[in-house]
Amino acid sequence: MSPIKKIDQLTERDGLPKQLCELLNKYPRDTWTKDTLNGNWVGFWLGRHSVFREICNSLKHIINQLLDGSISHQNFMQQYIHLMNMMLHNLDSHHAVEDNYIFPKFHQKSEKFRYGLELLENDHHLIHQSIDILTSEGNKIITTFNEKKDIDHKLLIGGYSKVNDDFDKLLIAHLHDEEDLLIPLVSEYGEEYFGLGH
Repeated sequence: MSPIKKIDQLTERDGLPKQLCELLNKYPRDTWTKDTLNGNWVGFWLGRHSVFREICNSLKHIINQLLDGSISHQNFMQQYIHLMNMMLHNLDSHHAVEDNYIFPKFHQKSEKFRYGLELLENDHHLIHQSIDILTSEGNKIITTFNEKKDIDHKLLIGGYSKVNDDFDKLLIAHLHDEEDLLIPLVSEYGEEYFGLGH
C-alpha cells in the first residue's frame, strides 16, 4: 500500500485529489445513467450508502430533539442504541467487504486509480477511529442518564453533538469520494469488466 500524502487524508482533503478525477470529469455526477446506477452491484452498493446517510440524519435528529427537550432521556437512549448498533454492524461489514473483495477487483483492473483505492481504504481506518470516539462518548451519556447524575445534560449533549458532527463529516465525505471514484470506473468499463454484478 502506497503512503497516503497528508494533503490527501480524509481529514484534510476536499473531494478527490485532482489526479484521480480524470474519469469523474468525463462522467460527472449529473451524467450517471440509470443503467449504471441500477446495475446489480452498483445498485446494491449505493443502497448501503443510503442506509449510512439515513442513520447519520436520524442520529443528528434525535440529538437535536434531546437538546430542545422534545424527547425524553429514555426515548433518546432507546433510539440511540438502536441506531448506533445499526451503524456499527453495517459499517463494519460493509468496509470488510470493500477492503477484502471489492477494492481488490478494481485494483487488478485499474492501475491508474490504485492510489485512489488505497486512499479509500485508508479512509476506512480514520472513520473507524472516529466511530470509536463517538461510541465511547455515547456510552458516557448513557451511563450518566442511567445513573441519574446531577450534571448539565444540555452541556453534555452539546459536547456529544460536536463529536457526532465530526464523525458525520468524515463519513459523508468518504461516501461521496468513494462514489466519485468507482461510479465513473463502472461507467467507463461496466460491472462485468471488474467481475461484479453477477
